[in-house]
Amino acid sequence: MQGFPSDCYFYIKSLQNGSVLDVYQGQTSADTAVVIWPQKGNDNDNQLWRYEDGFLVNKKSNLVLDIRGGDLKPDRAVIQYDRKMTMAHNQRWGYRDGFVYILADPRLVLDIKASGGSDRDGAKVILYTRKDDDNENQKWTIVPFGVPPPQYQYQPPAVQANLGGYGPPDDQNPAYGAHAAYGGYAPPTHAPIPYEQAHDAHKEVYQERKAHLSHQVIAGAAAYQAVKAYMRHQEREGKEVRFEFAKKAIAALAAAEVVKLAEEHDWSGDKKEQASREAERAAEQYLHRELPRSY
Repeated sequence: MQGFPSDCYFYIKSLQNGSVLDVYQGQTSADTAVVIWPQKGNDNDNQLWRYEDGFLVNKKSNLVLDIRGGDLKPDRAVIQYDRKMTMAHNQRWGYRDGFVYILADPRLVLDIKASGGSDRDGAKVILYTRKDDDNENQKWTIVPFGVPPPQYQYQPPAVQANLGGYGPPDDQNPAYGAHAAYGGYAPPTHAPIPYEQAHDAHKEVYQERKAHLSHQVIAGAAAYQAVKAYMRHQEREGKEVRFEFAKKAIAALAAAEVVKLAEEHDWSGDKKEQASREAERAAEQYLHRELPRSY
């Protein structure tokens, strides 16, 4: 299995001992340690996680998996913390070949701390350098649980269409499926890829993690990520989205996403700058689509 499921809650289970990631004593406060504990079938919300745009969100607390202090170095404690809108490099995760790794540095992975015995209940989880062998305390399986989170449950097509891009792209759009220089995406007018195709681009970049994607596709995916993250944040905080302020914040988020993705794809500076400009432009256009009112 490559990548986390996006349609359900799941356990993150240790290959070494069968225990799972657990928030210490089921606490819901920020900066609480993440440990391993035997898997529970009931009263288990503090052991269940969902994957949302790179973040691993705990079901009970709605906080995310985080590296304490933000330092991407070995032996750093793994905790739960408030999701950050910017500078979230220590909160974004991937899953491949049994390793749960930090997207900003795939060499660093979740590890069960050996001090006191990595098999014991309540052993702390840390960030550590990936090992090529003798690494069972770094290997994990993803075990789906129950029904999808509310935001992922099935919606009728008419409702999906109103979710602003969470449904499949509109195959009636004449731009959809065009085979231009954008790897299957139609040439842009203002954005690098049309809004209707941004959801699929986002999936390719953030979930499937496809290689050799064009910078237009990646810029569009980064813009879509920024818009959706900002909208969710405002909704959670109960705050109104004001276009003039939002477009500046989202442009900054989109540019930051491009910087992170550019490092993963080993881009040159010129290519990074071009993609950043495209992502900022796309973010404003996508925000217009999310907020169709006139301003």
